[in-house]
Amino acid sequence: MTTLIPPELVHVGLSAADREELFTTMAARLEGLGHVRGTFLQGLLVRESRFPTGLPINGGVAIPHTDPEHVLSSCISIATLARPVMFGQMGGEDETIPVRLVLMLALRGSDDHLAVLKKMMTSLQDGAFVGALLASASAEDIAARARAALEP
Repeated sequence: MTTLIPPELVHVGLSAADREELFTTMAARLEGLGHVRGTFLQGLLVRESRFPTGLPINGGVAIPHTDPEHVLSSCISIATLARPVMFGQMGGEDETIPVRLVLMLALRGSDDHLAVLKKMMTSLQDGAFVGALLASASAEDIAARARAALEP
């Protein structure tokens, strides 16, 4: 089985002025490596505007994603941010939160989606796990830690 989280999809200390710039950067790498269609970015922006994915846990985490029709091969892109980017809060009423860790899901099947989300929600509530990802300066280290926690 191929890995869901290869090091080439990890962005360490990424600087982005806002959420759109962040999404554009992450989606461009996903598309460039053949994981998503050219429609992925637009699908991501539309979905995020309707259903925000920011979570006010462990310094601010977001799990942006879009529909499987925009995905060619399942993977997860991770970004640790040099400066927090504001995200709408999941389930919030127009509330925004600063986010420092982004796990962008590009998953083809709904079964994959649910299994990964369940593991992800458990792992992201662990302050030590999130802290280790944020503190790491290595894409390989972040990918290895995330694979150990999130992959089946």
